[in-house]
Amino acid sequence: MLIRLYRPEDAIQPLVEQVYAPGAARLLLEHPDFDPTRAWVAETEGKIRGFACCTGAFLACAVGECEELLDVVHQDAGLRGYDSLKVSYFCPIRLPWVIPDSEGAQHNNMPGVPVDAPLFSLLQNLGWQVKAREVAMYLPLEGYEFPVEMQKKAEEMAQKGYFVDWYDEKRHRGVDEMVESLQNSMWSAEIPAAAHGGLPLLVGLEGDTVAGFTGPVRPEPTGRGYFAGIAVGPGFQGHGLGKLLFYRLLEAEKAVGARYMTLFTGVDNHARLMYRKAGFREVRQFAVMEKVLSW
Repeated sequence: MLIRLYRPEDAIQPLVEQVYAPGAARLLLEHPDFDPTRAWVAETEGKIRGFACCTGAFLACAVGECEELLDVVHQDAGLRGYDSLKVSYFCPIRLPWVIPDSEGAQHNNMPGVPVDAPLFSLLQNLGWQVKAREVAMYLPLEGYEFPVEMQKKAEEMAQKGYFVDWYDEKRHRGVDEMVESLQNSMWSAEIPAAAHGGLPLLVGLEGDTVAGFTGPVRPEPTGRGYFAGIAVGPGFQGHGLGKLLFYRLLEAEKAVGARYMTLFTGVDNHARLMYRKAGFREVRQFAVMEKVLSW
């Protein structure tokens, strides 16, 4: 088997889209973080059998016959000075995949390596370690209604000064400080920009102070309701804002035309029970993995 650098004429689409959603190959190749000097194919008798690529300290994609490819991937990362490689939801190249038994619903990013895929066992055999496990969940929104018990809860919370509302720059304060307190680089890049850019943003409030958020509310082209995550600042937890934010988000996404929601969460995250209660079903498990490079 020949391992060589990827060429633009290489037909990687069939391999990539056996694992990811239709259009994922084009998205990958056109992504600003795609680096053709860190993309390789495995070729036998002129046919592409495997493909892998990296960006930064992340293995962004590995499909098809990968074992010999991954040896090259490891060597390249070490020569470039990386101490480790990761497969994680923090990878900047995010490739969508199709939810099983969902009539084509898509999630916009794999949060790790599917534990039911051959790649998972292969990476383990090559010394990759599981750092965390994530579960992906799915909910059609057609029949969703805001729960009666949550309406009662919202009324009780309002009497104590806690609300969920649309962010208004003129009325609300503290969004930047709240996001900074969470120390999450993805949220720090997205949430203040959305708030100050006028995007529709649901926030949890203590009076007029921003205490939490759900992220921008909008349907993606696939019909999925966009989900940046839900968070409540450390000083505002324990009042039910996170749960109320979540149910209001589902209501808002349905109202703007989203057909379904998908999300992922840690297998040990207590929020998993809330998602189940809201009607989400668990569709797949993933492993966040890391390979320590030593030479």
